[in-house]
Amino acid sequence: MVIVPNTRFVSLLLAQQGSEWSLPGGQSRGPGCIVVCMDAIHFVSLGLVGGGLPAPPPAGVLVALTWGLPTSHQAPSHMPRAPRAAAELWRSLSRNQRVNGQVLVQLLWALKGTAGPQPEALALHEMARGTCSPDTPKVWAPSYQGPPHSHASCTVEALKALLTGDGSRMVVTCMEQAGGWRRLVGAHTHLEGVLLLASAMVAHADHHLRGLFADLLPRLHSTDDAQRLTAMAFFTGLLQSQPTARLLREEVILKRLCTWQGDPEPTVRWLGLLGLGHLALNRRKVRHMSTLLPALLVTLGEGDTRLVGAALGVLRRVLLRPQAPVRLLSAELGPRLPPLLDDARDSVRASAVGLLGTLVRRARGRLWVGPRGPLRKLVLQSLVPLLLRLHDPSRDTAESSEWTLACCDQALRWGLLEEMVTVAHYNSPGALSQICQRLVQWYPSHVPGFLSQTQGYLRSPQDRLRRAAAVLIGFLVHHSSLSCVNQDLLDSLFQDLGQLQSDPEPSVVAAAQVSCQQVALLARTQHCPHCWRLLGLLRLPHLGQHHAHPARLPPVYEDSPFQHWSLAGHWDCSGPG
Repeated sequence: MVIVPNTRFVSLLLAQQGSEWSLPGGQSRGPGCIVVCMDAIHFVSLGLVGGGLPAPPPAGVLVALTWGLPTSHQAPSHMPRAPRAAAELWRSLSRNQRVNGQVLVQLLWALKGTAGPQPEALALHEMARGTCSPDTPKVWAPSYQGPPHSHASCTVEALKALLTGDGSRMVVTCMEQAGGWRRLVGAHTHLEGVLLLASAMVAHADHHLRGLFADLLPRLHSTDDAQRLTAMAFFTGLLQSQPTARLLREEVILKRLCTWQGDPEPTVRWLGLLGLGHLALNRRKVRHMSTLLPALLVTLGEGDTRLVGAALGVLRRVLLRPQAPVRLLSAELGPRLPPLLDDARDSVRASAVGLLGTLVRRARGRLWVGPRGPLRKLVLQSLVPLLLRLHDPSRDTAESSEWTLACCDQALRWGLLEEMVTVAHYNSPGALSQICQRLVQWYPSHVPGFLSQTQGYLRSPQDRLRRAAAVLIGFLVHHSSLSCVNQDLLDSLFQDLGQLQSDPEPSVVAAAQVSCQQVALLARTQHCPHCWRLLGLLRLPHLGQHHAHPARLPPVYEDSPFQHWSLAGHWDCSGPG
């Protein structure tokens, strides 16, 4: 087993985001590539050769290594290349673990300071490919599909080889499964890869963490922005380890993270928020809520998607803890969560819907979901968005809405789970009608609010949501009475449904016309002149004016032309085609 030292591991992660280097065919790799610096050479040397830092190898040795030919102190500069023979030589050398480690040191020395495609990088790639023995699981086989001689790919392969040789094979496996190596070499996903690597090491290589943490501290003040951000990301990830975080006083860590929260750069605020979450949750009990919660609530109003997503994720993790402050979160999220259910960003919308479900599930059976509880009010305020988001174009949002509705059904004991699932998977008008009938029966004072909320979706840019809103209005109106709906609301519904008669989507026009008939039937009993005019324009059948109270037949809607998400499609179990 190769013993890897703690103190220089992080050097392999530091990104030189301002550099560019060429690839074959004239392409170039953008910023975010990982380079090997002097500290990386120091790290590999200490880990593989026994503690001494070797001098840079003679030029002749490097020539021999990179050309795959016998050593010659007088190797001419015009020596012809032999790529196949060289590749086979590297693979042969890699079969001997002791020799492999020493050669890796030489190659990393050669790579230091290079900026373009080099034979040394290709050789390092071949060494990494050939290190596995036949009886060793290929948990760290090269996964990066870019050029094998790039700094990014060869450094990632070196990291895999070092972790595997150190016995940290699970770290490599976790990174493979989470796509961490791919993110690590990405121009825009490098920090996500660093966070994943830190998490994997917290879980499976904690013997390195104390040294890594100590080595990171001075790098947090680096004048190089790219290296500083990489160090900050790794520092943030290591805060998941309680013993590691104890190396610094908590007030010092909190002060640093709060300073990051005030940084004008969104990426720094994002890392600070994640760090606060890790520090607050690295023990069984949620801590530092007086610092964490205000930061989370402020972040929910940010325009940066990554920041909002991180805040929603931390809130969910807080709620999942055994002693979570559910009542406090119910009160604080009440005015902030509903707008996020209709956020334009798919990921934010899906996460917000899921967070609502988690909140309801954690509060199940508690007093604050009772008849006068604050969470009951939040559920009823969110009910229309949840029903309509079953038709959301985003599959994640649609599935989150179904799960959250199931949590609400169980918490408030509606007994409508079967109907909700039927609507979610089969878009059943009959099941939706039963849901609306129960809601009108149980919450008559909320019917105007339900209708007003649904009315707003008639202006949605999504065809499927406009149609779903028109259908929901039709069923709510059909099961309502005049004591629930005032004349002003009926007039407003008439106008908006009437405007949909010119909608470019035919299915929306058809649904709006059916729902408009239902509104007209309810309004007719109040002898509204405006309603009489609309009745004539719509040419409703069997509605002679001599009938004071015509029968209110249930609305009948055509099948939806929009594809509906289902578990069969999600799991690819649709059967033979």
